[in-house]
Amino acid sequence: MSDNTNLNTLIEMNKDILFSELADEINNDNVTDIEWDGYNLWISDLTQGCYLSDRQLGDEYVENLSIRLANIMRVPFNRTYPVLEANTDEFRISIWHESRCAKKSIAIRKIPRRLRFGRAEILNTQYAPERIINLIENCVTGHCNCCIGGQPHAGKTELLKYLSTFIPYNEKVGVYEDNQEIHYRMINPGKKCTEFFVDDKFQYSQIIKAGLRHNIDWVLLSESRGPEVIDLLNSLSTGAYCMTTMHLDNVRSIPDRMYNMLGEGNVTDRFINSIYKYIDIGILVECDKNEKRKITQVGFFTRENGVNKCTVIYENGEFTDNKIPQQIEAKLKKYGIKEAYERRDNTKS
Repeated sequence: MSDNTNLNTLIEMNKDILFSELADEINNDNVTDIEWDGYNLWISDLTQGCYLSDRQLGDEYVENLSIRLANIMRVPFNRTYPVLEANTDEFRISIWHESRCAKKSIAIRKIPRRLRFGRAEILNTQYAPERIINLIENCVTGHCNCCIGGQPHAGKTELLKYLSTFIPYNEKVGVYEDNQEIHYRMINPGKKCTEFFVDDKFQYSQIIKAGLRHNIDWVLLSESRGPEVIDLLNSLSTGAYCMTTMHLDNVRSIPDRMYNMLGEGNVTDRFINSIYKYIDIGILVECDKNEKRKITQVGFFTRENGVNKCTVIYENGEFTDNKIPQQIEAKLKKYGIKEAYERRDNTKS
């Protein structure tokens, strides 16, 4: 089914039947992931961590869930087509056929249409020191281009959603996704926004270019993972700003990750230099086995006098001796931010 709106509607209409044996987990806002490996039910919860449920899913229920979902999507699900996937505004569902594994396997990722945390929750859960929270909030207010990195399930998109609330209300945001996760319009009601969903027929590179003609001030790219990064950098060179996520385990690796996305045959020194010139801040988010998420690195990228530099100012829970680069400080002062580590009186909670 190509019409995602219809898929959302159909799954919502059949939600009680599809998830009849998972209703408690589906309706619990703290639950982020539900996984059935054919034998055990694993739950990922923001408050309890990842734990083994004492419940079992019946074979008949698992079979009916697979059949109903395949019928809703009008796709085959069998030995020849052993992976069934559905992406909606609320869920990412993946089911593997028993012909390729011992028993049917199910993975459900819940996508909230709201912020999972606000400033108070961030500080209370020791997500990051208050000075770091002030800094990254100020960087958005100061129109710094931001790349949020981490492993899968680290909470990259949730941090992006939170930081998006600091984009000025009168600046137009272009949200580009293949599966809706950011929900910018819902968490920022009344702000200027246009949303575009990419697919095989119209890809990220094309919408980033098209966005230039829609007067987009901010590009929110759900994930950078391919050659579209060169179009993203080109848009930044025209004066747009951005927030994006990518898979990585160290902010220092951001240039290398972008290098690999583009492909060696297309990489030039100019491209490498553009990364340091237009990406301002890198933030690394990690999630431990207890589902506790935290910021573990913050670094700045600069290019000055022909020299590319990554300056990490926070790492593994500690501030380094490195100072915020002068180029970044100058950018913040341009938007009235004189003290980067202090919260502005007009900052939104």
